[in-house]
Amino acid sequence: MKSAPKNTPANRDAEPTVGFAPVPVVLFLIFGALFFAGQLYLDKFAGGFNAKVYQPYDSWKMVEDLQPKGEGDLIFAKGKKIYSAVGCVACHQANGLGTPGSFPPLAGSEWVLAPGPNRIIRIAHNGLEGPIKIKGVDWALAMPSGLTANLSHEDFAALLTFIRGNKEWGNNASPVTAAQVKAVLEETKDRQTPWHAEELLAIPEK
Repeated sequence: MKSAPKNTPANRDAEPTVGFAPVPVVLFLIFGALFFAGQLYLDKFAGGFNAKVYQPYDSWKMVEDLQPKGEGDLIFAKGKKIYSAVGCVACHQANGLGTPGSFPPLAGSEWVLAPGPNRIIRIAHNGLEGPIKIKGVDWALAMPSGLTANLSHEDFAALLTFIRGNKEWGNNASPVTAAQVKAVLEETKDRQTPWHAEELLAIPEK
């Protein structure tokens, strides 16, 4: 018996069937190309999805770098460069967290964030030796002197201003002035040895 021809009532009343058909590979290639192009577009023009970034700027850093700088910003930027140039970054790291077991943190350190820079100027200039407690942790330090020997009073102050006021580290202490640096260095000009914690604790913070 021959099967019913197409479009006959018998064929129209038949139950529909479900099947699978291969999706053309070219559709995946097209979709992948569109997705990749979209990612490139967003990476170049989305500005990190920051509403303050728009053409012709590509990133918030670019916008921030072009903002007018006040004297405090310029001093902070100078201090950041000096922090790397004199070698502080090698021990205390770019994030200020130091190296566990070897070099203590500057971020959140009570010695860094003291009300005044009297002690931190001495530490940075002459070094520090022996046991000291920092953020509740005991350290046995042998920080050398001489790292700031070639800095002007202004550059020395900029370095400590960067360390004490680095908000990325969570620090928010007051800036250090060249006059403060000069006064401490004049007072300690005859000292040739590193400081010890007990000596520093006897010195007023301001």
